[in-house]
Amino acid sequence: MKGVVVVDTNLLVLLVVGSASRNYIAMHKRLAEYTADDFDMLGLILAEFSEIVLLPHVLAEASNFARMIDFPARAKVQAALSTLISSCVELPIPSINGVRRSEFYDLGLTDAVILHLCAMILNGIGPTLVTADAKLANAANSLGYSVIDYRQDFLQG
Repeated sequence: MKGVVVVDTNLLVLLVVGSASRNYIAMHKRLAEYTADDFDMLGLILAEFSEIVLLPHVLAEASNFARMIDFPARAKVQAALSTLISSCVELPIPSINGVRRSEFYDLGLTDAVILHLCAMILNGIGPTLVTADAKLANAANSLGYSVIDYRQDFLQG
């Protein structure tokens, strides 16, 4: 598959923590429902795309959540986040684009900005959303956006 993918906050935390160490997934406070196999499956999904697009809103949330692990693991997780940010494209979508969407009132700012990105055409293709958030997946589906509902389709736990 070609094109770009945007990953929601919880799965981005899984990606970052698992990239630091697959063993950290079981230790992480926000990843109780995920396993190392889920990390592997997420990696396979993301490998099908030519590029991961990051959003500052998602990165801010993911950075805060990723830190919810004790040292010395926290330092390795932060280094993995730095590496990910360095290797991906970040699109600074203004918050106003999120609050102008009707979904803002139900889903919040970050998810509304994600949906705004999903409506954009990047390199001639609409981005695919990979999410474990059922409400966000349902909203994206109802709008006709390309979405992979990780929780429904792949979650092992």
